[in-house]
Formats: sequence, C-alpha cells, structure tokens
Amino acid sequence: MTVALVTKVDATSCKAIDGSLTVAASGGTPGYDFSLNNGVYQTNPEFGNLAPGSYEVMVKDLRGCQASVTIEIISPDSDLSAGVQTQSDTQCLSDNGSIVVTGLGGTAPYQYQLSSSGFSPNNTFSGLKHGSYVVIVKDAEDCQRIINVTVPRGNSGISYQNEIKPIFDVSCNLSGCHGAGTGSRDWTRFDNVQRSASQIKARTANKSMPIGGLTLTQNQIDQIGCWVDDGASNN
Repeated sequence: MTVALVTKVDATSCKAIDGSLTVAASGGTPGYDFSLNNGVYQTNPEFGNLAPGSYEVMVKDLRGCQASVTIEIISPDSDLSAGVQTQSDTQCLSDNGSIVVTGLGGTAPYQYQLSSSGFSPNNTFSGLKHGSYVVIVKDAEDCQRIINVTVPRGNSGISYQNEIKPIFDVSCNLSGCHGAGTGSRDWTRFDNVQRSASQIKARTANKSMPIGGLTLTQNQIDQIGCWVDDGASNN
C-alpha cells in the first residue's frame, strides 16, 4: 500500500492558515482512512486550514495496514525553520524521551510550543513517551512553523529472567494452564513463550489472560508489552 501527494496549496503568508493538501492511497485493501500529524482518522483525503510546516499524512486500509507521506507547506514571506534533535524513550513504566528544537531563519528570538502547552522560550521537552508530536516554532514577527517530530522507541531493557518469567511462574505456569508437560502450551519452556509472545502481549493487554480468577497489575501488563516490543529475548 502507498500514499502520495496529489495537490498542494501553500500558505499565503507565514501567519496564514490557508494551506491545503490532498493525497491518494493505492494498494492494500480499499476502504482507506487518513490522519494528519497523528490526528483523528477521516475518510476524506483532503486537509485544509494548514499553517506553514511539516505534515505527516498516514493512511490506514480496511485491514489496518498503514503507509505515510510527509508534505511541506511553505510560506512566501519567511524562511523560518527549525532543527530538531530527539532522544529515544527507553523506559517502560515511565517515559524519558526528549525533543530539542532550535529555531532557524525568521527573526530571533524564538518561542516554542509542544502540542497545546503554550509558547515559551524553552526549547527542550523531556519526559516524553515514544510517538509523534507537533512542535510549533514562533519568531519575533509572530511567524509560525509547525514541526512534526517522532520520538523513537528505544530498548527498555526489561529482563525475561528477572521480571517476566516470575510473573508467568506465579500467574500462568500452573497446572491446568501453562504448566510443565502441557506441550506447546508449556510456558516453563522459553521457546514456547517466545513463539507466543505477540499473543501473550495482546491477551494480557486486553485482560483475557491470565484465567482462573488471577489478575495482573497494570505495571506487569506494561512490562510484558515492553519485553515483547524489545524483541522477546531470553535476557
């Protein structure tokens, strides 16, 4: 599946929000939905009222497969831009990702805004979960530029032996469930656990597992998810 730009109208000035873009999706399973900068999905592939900046359009097909394209809306009267540095989020039960934005061009001094937090001279945003963020840079002439930033996900370092296996031993590796001698269901064998890692993450997240009245804390569910996302290693 792919998504491509069809038409684009740039903003008429650095303060205007009259830019627009239209994309088209192909391939995959038709029945497409479109999202702009991680916003709400819509069936309409057109987006209007856009200020100068960088926009990521994500398309999702009927089966949930995704593709994306990044499009720049520019203004004719300002060269305001920004440099961006990110630090990966490597925590599981808390968040330590960060974004540092440096204003360029335009007219200094600059102010910065993350999502709807309000403008300030502070150009560093920390304690962030991995994912997409919208940062706005504003210069002394009140020109603005939208920056779409992704904080990467780093390896959380969750240990199977020290953190995940003890959860399974108490809540899952029991007689009548995933205890020893249950064949491919035997989670006392790591190879069986690893093969079922994605299913384990999904079912613990939706709380359909464990069974028999046993429950996991949210921290335990999050640790399992982080371990699976790290690659489900025997670490």
